[in-house]
Amino acid sequence: MLPTHELVATRDGYEIWRRKPGFEFTPVMLGKIASFIVLGPSGEAIVFAFMYSPLAAIGGNPPDEEALLDAARDLIEARITAGQLTTRDVTFEYRHGAFVGVVSPRWWIPTIA
Repeated sequence: MLPTHELVATRDGYEIWRRKPGFEFTPVMLGKIASFIVLGPSGEAIVFAFMYSPLAAIGGNPPDEEALLDAARDLIEARITAGQLTTRDVTFEYRHGAFVGVVSPRWWIPTIA
C-alpha cells in the first residue's frame, strides 16, 4: 500500500486503508475531504471519499472529526457486509448529521489506476 495510507480495518477479506491524517482541507473550496482505499481479496481497489463543510459549524460546535472518520469506516464496512461494493469511486457528503451518497460531486476528481 501507499506510505500515505494506514490500515484502519479488515472485513470479510477486504482491507480498508485511510489516507493520513484523515480529513484535509481542499484548496478550492471550504470543505474537508477524507479518502479510503478498499482492497478486495482479488486485488481490486475501490476508492471511497467523504466530504464535510466546516461552515455547518458556524454558530455551533465543530464536528468531531474522529467520530466522522469512524462513521465513514462503519459505512464502508456495512457496504462490504451487504455486498454493495462497486468498482468505481464512491463519494459521500455529510448532511444533517449523516453521510449521504452523491454522484459525481464537483469536489472529487476520479483517477484511473
